[in-house]
Amino acid sequence: MDLLKILDGTPEPPIVSLTTSENLSGDYWLPVPMCEYQKELTDQVVSLHYSDILKYFETDDKEQVLLDSLEVLYLNSQLVATHPYLLIDHYMPKNLATKDTPNNLCDTSGKFKVLRDLISMLEGRSIDVALVGRSGKLLDMLESLLLGTRCNIKRHHGSNLKIPAKSQNTKNNKPKVLTMHIIPSDVDDFVTTSKFDLVISFDITPTNEFLQSLRKSTRVPILRLVSTNSIDHIALYFRQFHERGTEEYLVQVTAAIVVLRDQVGVLPPDLRPIYFKNLTYLKDWCEDFVHTPWPLPEMSSIRRYDAGDVERSLLQEVHYEKNTEPKREPVSYYEAKRLNKDYISNPLKEVNFGILSVNSKFSDALTHRLIQGLTRVFGELQLKLDELTHLEEFDNAIKDFTRVDESKLNDEIKGYNDRISSAISKSGELSSQIESLKSQIRQAEATAESLSTNTKLQRIKELKELISKEEHRSGNNVTEMEYMAKEIGNAEKSISDSDVEVEQLKKSIGENQQKVDGYWSNFQALSNETAEQQGPCRYET
Repeated sequence: MDLLKILDGTPEPPIVSLTTSENLSGDYWLPVPMCEYQKELTDQVVSLHYSDILKYFETDDKEQVLLDSLEVLYLNSQLVATHPYLLIDHYMPKNLATKDTPNNLCDTSGKFKVLRDLISMLEGRSIDVALVGRSGKLLDMLESLLLGTRCNIKRHHGSNLKIPAKSQNTKNNKPKVLTMHIIPSDVDDFVTTSKFDLVISFDITPTNEFLQSLRKSTRVPILRLVSTNSIDHIALYFRQFHERGTEEYLVQVTAAIVVLRDQVGVLPPDLRPIYFKNLTYLKDWCEDFVHTPWPLPEMSSIRRYDAGDVERSLLQEVHYEKNTEPKREPVSYYEAKRLNKDYISNPLKEVNFGILSVNSKFSDALTHRLIQGLTRVFGELQLKLDELTHLEEFDNAIKDFTRVDESKLNDEIKGYNDRISSAISKSGELSSQIESLKSQIRQAEATAESLSTNTKLQRIKELKELISKEEHRSGNNVTEMEYMAKEIGNAEKSISDSDVEVEQLKKSIGENQQKVDGYWSNFQALSNETAEQQGPCRYET
């Protein structure tokens, strides 16, 4: 144990008390930092699609080739945010993933480091945890990370890197109660009936319906590992307002990827101490994540950017703070004393050389306690200065955004004022036109009134003539009606006479019919007598 390093080291920053709400929604976002290599790769991925991005925002061209290029941009950005190794698409032997891979994975990806810290806090619980991610190489990398932890591994898709019985043997023979299930998120025919106590979404490929189907109950939380200001953060934020694949969604996501590429993986100052302590701040939540509220604040919202912001961002070069020279450790108080041989046990300090001798009891040097106090104060002051510098940079960025927004608003206000002035002038012209039209209407009404009077007089005259004609015609109609009445009387009289004649004819017809019937009966009687008389005569001959 290096006591010098313990005494002279920089004190660990305390965790700032976070003001969080009682979040029991069951769907939590865990911010994840990114390493410097991931940040540089994010900028390089955006630079590869520089021309296509400008063409997409500056023109109305939406060809399939352009959309395919943007899809490649989204895919590569997601792979970089997860792990840079996923960009390598050539064959890699599976046994290579078991050779000291856990440490390498955590050094080159913030997500894998955060996942390892979470698993270390969940190892003591007997639960089933679903780890959902993109199928393929990512599942192999997740399994290789889990091989370095004390948990049971069950892979639901693909072949295992090691035989489970061999991979679960440990040196201390402690029982493994935590079971990690590796589940693919983008396999169409994948179906599982297993239900889990905790669902961890490693990337943004799984849908909400798929994640909810893996829970044992509605109280089981879904934990999403989201790299701050990356495509994971941007896509999940804008999916709350737009459907995936729509033009508005693609525009907002692409613009935010370009503008925020210099801020990917940057954690807020309040959250940095939590990650310095390997997420031990979440230990209480990991012990009872069903009933314990989420202890971290909600992730920041993403601003909506336009084509001007994208063009301005592409013209700027992104710089990341990175020290290429090896960091020199400061010389401690004790090492400086040892180099100068300025310590109590040095025999040369007690030698007297006459008047030139120096009493070793008197020294103008500070005591080590004061040195430690000053070192601690200087360290705290340096942290404050670093935080102040970061806040000043953040304030300058906000001021720049404010100036840009203010200029845009001023331009819009100027345009609105121009429109208002033009509308006022047009309204004055329209008012004068309305007054002239009103005067013309009044003149037209007077003219129409005079014309209507003459028309009424002429109409009255015509009606009088028509009335006289109708009166003359009605007189003729009365004479004609008297004639018709007389004719009707004559007709009725002739009808009655005809009825009498018809009755007489019917009576004569009946009498004649009786006579005919009598004649006929007489004829038949005579015929019968004649036949009887002729019959015997014929027999005798």
